[in-house]
Amino acid sequence: GRIVLSGHLDRMSESQRALVREGLDVYKNIRGHLATGLPFWPLGFPGWRDPWLAVGTKVPDGCYLIVWRRGGAGACRLEVASLAGLDIGVSLLYPSSSAATASWHREAGALEVSLSRPGQACLYHLARK
Repeated sequence: GRIVLSGHLDRMSESQRALVREGLDVYKNIRGHLATGLPFWPLGFPGWRDPWLAVGTKVPDGCYLIVWRRGGAGACRLEVASLAGLDIGVSLLYPSSSAATASWHREAGALEVSLSRPGQACLYHLARK
């Protein structure tokens, strides 16, 4: 739950720097929740060559989920058993310009995420309505 910036930040384009700024702003808004949240891995612990990775943080009103498509099919289903049966609103927090889509399956307690290409990652907030 901490930000680590590395690499040649000074060589980034303006659009890349804007993504970094947006990410830092989102982090500043949610870091209080992250400090007290409980981590979980909806796809299990990631393997070295897994096409999808996901890590979540359970918070009092729901959870935060980071989803990263490294390869494979364009959609992934993430089980969030603790939210099964609940009316959940799904908000894309980062990046705001993403073409990612997500839909909540209430009875199964699952979030279906679609990312158009490998290398994409998104941060979602799932909260009780």
